[in-house]
Amino acid sequence: MREILSRVPRLRPDVGVQRVGGRLMAAGPGDELHTFEDEHGEVSEVGERILELIDGSRTVAQIVDALLEEFEVERAVCEEDAAAFVKLLEDRHVIVLG
Repeated sequence: MREILSRVPRLRPDVGVQRVGGRLMAAGPGDELHTFEDEHGEVSEVGERILELIDGSRTVAQIVDALLEEFEVERAVCEEDAAAFVKLLEDRHVIVLG
């Protein structure tokens, strides 16, 4: 998972992201719709923020740095959780990793 920190995620060209009713949603290939919830089914502010920070120029490590400025969390936990979430986004065909 650590090697993912140096990678640059970007949205797939066939994915659209939009805020609907206060929630961030991503529409992917095949009309798949993705929302970003935590383990309790509540809106994940961190998950949504990660998606907002994916701009095709920031590495995952730079996204982690931005999250550390905004949220109260330990670096190791943030790195692990952000890397896992980015991998999930890749697996769901929302992003590609450069």
